[in-house]
Amino acid sequence: MNDIPTLPERDLPPGRHRLLKEHLMREVRQADETRQADEVRRADAGTAKEPCRAWLRPAVAGPALAGALALAVVGGLAVTGADDGDGLRVGPDGTATYAFAPRVNGDTEDNAPEVLGRIATVAEKSSASATAEWKGDGGIRDDQYVYINSKVAFETQENGGPPKLDPLHRREVWLSVDGSRNGLLREPGRADNENQPLDPEPAPGKPGYDRSTSYRHLQTLPTDPGTMRKWIYATVERTRDPERSLDQDAFVLVGDLIGESLMPPKVSVALYRAAAEIPGVVVVPDAVDAAGRHGVAVARVDSGRSAIREELIFNQKTGEYLGERSVALEDADGHRAGQVTGTAAILDRAVVDKLDQRPQ
Repeated sequence: MNDIPTLPERDLPPGRHRLLKEHLMREVRQADETRQADEVRRADAGTAKEPCRAWLRPAVAGPALAGALALAVVGGLAVTGADDGDGLRVGPDGTATYAFAPRVNGDTEDNAPEVLGRIATVAEKSSASATAEWKGDGGIRDDQYVYINSKVAFETQENGGPPKLDPLHRREVWLSVDGSRNGLLREPGRADNENQPLDPEPAPGKPGYDRSTSYRHLQTLPTDPGTMRKWIYATVERTRDPERSLDQDAFVLVGDLIGESLMPPKVSVALYRAAAEIPGVVVVPDAVDAAGRHGVAVARVDSGRSAIREELIFNQKTGEYLGERSVALEDADGHRAGQVTGTAAILDRAVVDKLDQRPQ
């Protein structure tokens, strides 16, 4: 009898959440419509409202991808260091690589507000030129698409064996600027479906719109850090996962918004400054993205749910967003402490005129 592959019960790695997002968005819209209909019936019957159950959003390896453009070419990745016998790779001098963080439980600092403040300052200074760059002839149009090209690796488990990081592979997405049209995902490294149509984003006023990553929705978000922080917490309070802390949900939402998207510069400044005020956020001075680039990461752990640290990685000097990774903190669930469970690197962002079109 053939063994049925099993997957570890833990948070999904970076990038996977978009593949589930459309299905879950449909569910939450349907649930919201049912709830509203029930409330109308109760009101008609003269009964009091019952508290509505919050939407349980998928557990994700969370935060993902944003900031300034990373204009790199997709190509092969030379993995430095030697295999340690368990499919993990460390640098020749014992340093971190894209697949392993050898100092995982002794490599953080408590200066997240300072680091995120510097990143926000860099983004603020470059916001004028970035805005001009994207304006082009008449600005970004609703009929265009945001294109994101990245390199990723996700964790899988086969035939009851230990979870391992899949080979690095290319991931491309095309997202409607105003969210009204279908998008497209191309990920040749996915065995189940390497070409995945993406549903339109929820329209304004519809369930799920507040978490939309369409460029037009992101343009509506607050540009004042204090107002942004209030908006973040109000949003996660409406749709929070009761198994995860409110602060962790806030950190996850920050990552979701700056994930596969084009973030308006002034909004990104407010988002970084608001993220600096989330309790429990720490700094990882040396983190490595899926392209092997070293940077500084801001990270958070929801210790009550899983011993996985979620990281957003930035260029130490320029403040440019590089990518993300998730790292196991304990020897548990088939992992070794320091084992990377998901990793991604943004290689290119652009605005293109057609679906499936790549920038020149």
